[in-house]
Amino acid sequence: MKTRAFGTTGIEVSEIGLGSWQLGRSAHWPEGPDRDEAVRLVHAALDAGVTFIDTAPGYADGRSELNIGSALRDGRRDNVVICTKFGHRADGTTDWDAASIESSILRSAERMGTDHLDIVVLHSPPPEVLDGTRSEHYEVLERLKLKGLIRAYGASVDWGTDVDTVLRTSKSQALEVRMSALFQETWPSLERAHDHGVGTIIKVPLESGWLSGRYAADTVFAGVRSRWSRADIAVRASLVDEFRSLLPAGVSVPHGALRFLLAHTGVSTVIPGARTIELLSNSIAAAAEPLPVATVATIRDFYARRLAQAPLDW
Repeated sequence: MKTRAFGTTGIEVSEIGLGSWQLGRSAHWPEGPDRDEAVRLVHAALDAGVTFIDTAPGYADGRSELNIGSALRDGRRDNVVICTKFGHRADGTTDWDAASIESSILRSAERMGTDHLDIVVLHSPPPEVLDGTRSEHYEVLERLKLKGLIRAYGASVDWGTDVDTVLRTSKSQALEVRMSALFQETWPSLERAHDHGVGTIIKVPLESGWLSGRYAADTVFAGVRSRWSRADIAVRASLVDEFRSLLPAGVSVPHGALRFLLAHTGVSTVIPGARTIELLSNSIAAAAEPLPVATVATIRDFYARRLAQAPLDW
């Protein structure tokens, strides 16, 4: 596993990290791994060279951080960079009070059995919190950095305008940004973040299953995605099929999707989720070799033609 510099922070991270929003079995995620399986999954990631883990207090109803803590109790804490978040709590409620940041970080650190956290980001904050000219959240995080409780901070965002807001109004050194082969809106903003020396974490890289092979035109969705009509689903499936046709022979859709993101020099690490060791191993294998430059350009053109003017809700 190759590593990359996390901006100019002095932190090094593996190209493929472990996204752990589903690293636990809970009422809202009954298909998640139990504690023992979660520990095995984290250990498998570390053994394969993964050095970056992304989590949050609310992931798996709070089980994610606890399971990570269990996995790192064998003396492996110093071998991993941990990123967690502030804003969404384990009980499903939100708390954006800047005065709550330190206590939230301390609770996360306690759950994971550590005395400090490497990276903390505001978890998809509302506009009045994201904008550093309208809130004191980044100032609080800066004080906690100087105190030694965290090493870097920033925000988790979805749009290029959000990236620019963080760069313009704060001293953030970290950004967690949504981007995939089917959602490239943030591609140019990642270049600006790189120029600012900011480390970047790419979230939802496989579009929550569309680029992992989990869904197809005949998939029946429940929950929030049940709002999609059969025509909506067919459009999304056809886009995945078109993306597949752009890849070199022998390159799977998940591998092509992850290699495409790693082709961006502004990307520090990509965090596909993994419910099983098999899925984890497949994601790690994607980093073994790069996509050809011409293929990257073709995928960029595909997005410009098909999706840039009206990005889909995946």
